[in-house]
Amino acid sequence: MNSQTKSAALSADLNNFIYGVSRRNFQNAPELTKIGILLLKNFPAARDAVLEYFAMVFHDAVNVSLNHGDYESDSSANGSLESVTIIGPELCSLGDTWAPFIAPWCINLIMDIATDKANLPNATLQSTEPVRVLLDITTQNLTMLNSEERAKCIDMMLGCRACSWAVGWVGRAEPALVAPRALALGADAARAVLAHLANHPPALFHVRAAIVDLFQEAIKEDGQPEKKREVIPYLLNLASKSDIVLKALTQDIENTLTDEVLDRLGAVCAAHKHSVAWEGVGPASVVTLLLRSDVHCLFLLLKHTQRNVFSRQLLEHLLQKLEYECLFPDRNIPLLMSAAEEIATVRERLLTGNQREQYTLARILILVCNTLPSEFVSTISYLLQYSRNDTTLALLVRIISGTITMHTPNDSTDISTDTERYQNLIKTGVEYALREAMMSDTQIKKCFIENATFNDEKTYLHHFCLNIIKLLRWEGSNRVSYLRTRSISRAVEGNLQRVGAALHEYASLLRVRNTYTMNSLPELPTCHALAELLDRVDITGTKSPPPSVEAILKVVQATVKYFFRCLHIKDAMEKISGVQSACRLLRKLCAQSKLARALALRDLLETAMFREERAFGSRPHAAAPSPHHHLLMHLNQQHGPITQLTQSHTSVFHAGIIGKGVRKAGGPDDADIPPILTTNNELLMGALMSCMDGNSGIVEGATSVSLLLVELVSPDVMYNGLPWPDEDFTKQVSIERELYMRGAVERCAVSRAALRRVARARPALCLASALLRAAAATLLHRLRAHLDRHAQSAEAARELSALSELLSVMALGQLLPHPLSHMLELAPELTASELVQVLRDCLWNYTRDHVPSPALFTCDASGLHWRDPSTCKPPSTYTDTLRLIIQKRISKLGHLYPIMFLNLDKES
Repeated sequence: MNSQTKSAALSADLNNFIYGVSRRNFQNAPELTKIGILLLKNFPAARDAVLEYFAMVFHDAVNVSLNHGDYESDSSANGSLESVTIIGPELCSLGDTWAPFIAPWCINLIMDIATDKANLPNATLQSTEPVRVLLDITTQNLTMLNSEERAKCIDMMLGCRACSWAVGWVGRAEPALVAPRALALGADAARAVLAHLANHPPALFHVRAAIVDLFQEAIKEDGQPEKKREVIPYLLNLASKSDIVLKALTQDIENTLTDEVLDRLGAVCAAHKHSVAWEGVGPASVVTLLLRSDVHCLFLLLKHTQRNVFSRQLLEHLLQKLEYECLFPDRNIPLLMSAAEEIATVRERLLTGNQREQYTLARILILVCNTLPSEFVSTISYLLQYSRNDTTLALLVRIISGTITMHTPNDSTDISTDTERYQNLIKTGVEYALREAMMSDTQIKKCFIENATFNDEKTYLHHFCLNIIKLLRWEGSNRVSYLRTRSISRAVEGNLQRVGAALHEYASLLRVRNTYTMNSLPELPTCHALAELLDRVDITGTKSPPPSVEAILKVVQATVKYFFRCLHIKDAMEKISGVQSACRLLRKLCAQSKLARALALRDLLETAMFREERAFGSRPHAAAPSPHHHLLMHLNQQHGPITQLTQSHTSVFHAGIIGKGVRKAGGPDDADIPPILTTNNELLMGALMSCMDGNSGIVEGATSVSLLLVELVSPDVMYNGLPWPDEDFTKQVSIERELYMRGAVERCAVSRAALRRVARARPALCLASALLRAAAATLLHRLRAHLDRHAQSAEAARELSALSELLSVMALGQLLPHPLSHMLELAPELTASELVQVLRDCLWNYTRDHVPSPALFTCDASGLHWRDPSTCKPPSTYTDTLRLIIQKRISKLGHLYPIMFLNLDKES
């Protein structure tokens, strides 16, 4: 197309544009808009006219958007809106050369629209499509200008109060230019601009930089106080109205307000505090700002209370204001919300700060915990774990009591109402502390890896127990008013099962001991602390509802484990102290529950007899075969299936002990019977007696022990009754069973000591007839085998010792009446044949015909069970053998005759 044709086309477009605009009809606005765009590109002289028309289109489009219902029937309404969508992309794509014209035009248009629609809310105006398009055009063209041109444009917008929202929107692209210029305005104007700028988070950095520069300039010592005396009041006033300014002021405030800066600020305040601008700056306004700030401002205030009286007064004013504001639950206080977000830092400073910091932060925590129950639980858990002195424990009590009784008058009758409501939270806090302390003990600790000095060799669980014990002591002293409600005791009682599980785990000898953790520290102090903790709480149900059966049984098992753990302690005093703690716990637990008593007795006996037998001097049931010795089965398997020579060594089986090979002289089975009067045995018997309370409890407990002994020793349930059979029956039927039972009892010192203890509760020994019968039967048959020719052998001496023990137990249990009870004194002087006669005619036949039964015993008024000697005199059939033996050896045994038979002769 030649130039003449272009000119003709341009002239036609210009005529059409002028004609269309003159009609002032926006129905054909899209066609005129397209013509205007062509004129801008091809005929720059028409720029002002085209832009003026575009402004008319934008004004009409804004009216259409705001009053869409009124324009629904007008076909020209859509024309303006369609034109706006065409204008936007075109004006943004004109390039750098057009930006100096387009940007001011857009800003002036925005100012006109904002002024014209000043009665509308900013949010409504910004939501219209034409205004959003106009803001986008402005933002994109501003980025194409140089810094000087951009500054002029920003200043144009800041000069219009009605378009502060537009400054905030456009300022997102240039926050570094907008922020300092906005601060140069008045407080209200600056607040409006910065409020819109705050919707763009990256702008906060530039706002903060501008504020810090303004603040630093205000406190600079340059000899021009007149220009900056109002800066501090202005910033405080602006911060009270603008959240972004307050956030910018308080962000990283501890690094901004250093000691040097605060000294200069104090000098400025002292010099200008009497001026007019400073009249609105006082403690009340500062406290109001602090309520809206974060917790780091509080930390900074606490830091300067040590040397500044005004800071101390301000702190007290702030705390009182906080407590007052908390009277209204519907109010959200930013300072408390910030404290809740930084709760870990608050708690840490509570432990490490000075006295003023500790008491201040305790008051803050009370307010936070009253609002957020979850933080109440976590605060209790944290302080129970990490408190290391009485001061912080006292603060814990203050936080608990303050949270529960907050804003409750001291003379109120409902002061304990909230205590019940918060009791479950305290219980949960104790539970969390216990669990987290155990978890902390298993975590790798930096101090172990770096070989740092570690003076306090206590596990986290140990510290937790010490803190709980200290609180229970304060509770028991009745000097702390709040603790009189037994809140700590009830919380521990609610976690009784978990405490018992912790004791069970730490008392185990097979516990995993990971290196570089608290688990590698000695566990006994922690066990003692757990036992003391359990000992201090009420587990009997006298002061509170009784614990569950599951919890009681768990604590019983843990206490038994702890008892046997204490038996391995080398230090005598520590050992006795630990055993006494375990016995006290067993006494408390078993006094209220027969099920607990049964479990405790079973656990004590089973553990002592089968798992901890070496601690009581017992011998294992079967020693492991030596690799150098052949088993009896292997030796016998070497014999061929066919006998080659009569009576040859290949046709004779080896005799020995199954599982151990050929019997060897002086082997472990030939060793002496282990002693029963050892320290550990006495401690075990004391623990068994602790499970029994009162005469009825002793009889019942001894009965349980007797039945348990039979159950644990007897290989089956046959022949465990009370009757004694004929002597021939044992020889033909049950001798192997009785040999096994006697060997099991003799190897186990615990079982023999328990039999003696059972014999003292006399009816209970009758239920152990199977054990007594097994010992008597084996003694009878072995003594008959030895006779006189083996009287001096070591085996015969062991048999005599076993006989003496059997007779002493039966005499102690009153199973042998007078004069049969004196067989114990005769036994050492009798030969093997005489012992056989006495055992058969006196002991066995008497017990066969007079079955040892609890029915033989009567209970007197004091609860003591015994047999009346006048009603249980044995017939002469069972005493004649003794009489004849004494008469036969009157020279040696004559002194026993009047003791045994004189009274019988007189009575007969």
